[in-house]
Amino acid sequence: MGAVIILVVAIALPTLAGFAAIALVRLARAVGARRHAGSTTARPIEQVAADLRRLRAELESAENRPRTTAKGARVRALRQAYADTLATACAQLDVAAPATLQSGRAPRTEVYRLEAALRERGLDVRAASGVR
Repeated sequence: MGAVIILVVAIALPTLAGFAAIALVRLARAVGARRHAGSTTARPIEQVAADLRRLRAELESAENRPRTTAKGARVRALRQAYADTLATACAQLDVAAPATLQSGRAPRTEVYRLEAALRERGLDVRAASGVR
């Protein structure tokens, strides 16, 4: 009977150690995120504008490229990155952005409306960025 208990402990111990390691990593990230959240500074609008132009050019390129490996995942990631950066630009230029923008579920008409509102405030995201 003692051998069975030792065997069960020997089998369960690596799994428990793995769970403990994952919990420690998550705890460290949560503490770091709380510490970092209070010290965030706004990026310069020029940098945000450059990121918007670059991401928009990359998104258009990825959408128009035929049959590439993991095209769907890449396009979704680029759309989310573009939406996040667009929300940052809207916040810095006092443009009202819908909550669906940050969740990645904003319709393209909303994205176009936000681009037009930013253009009215002097930030043209469709300007040439040099990315091909």
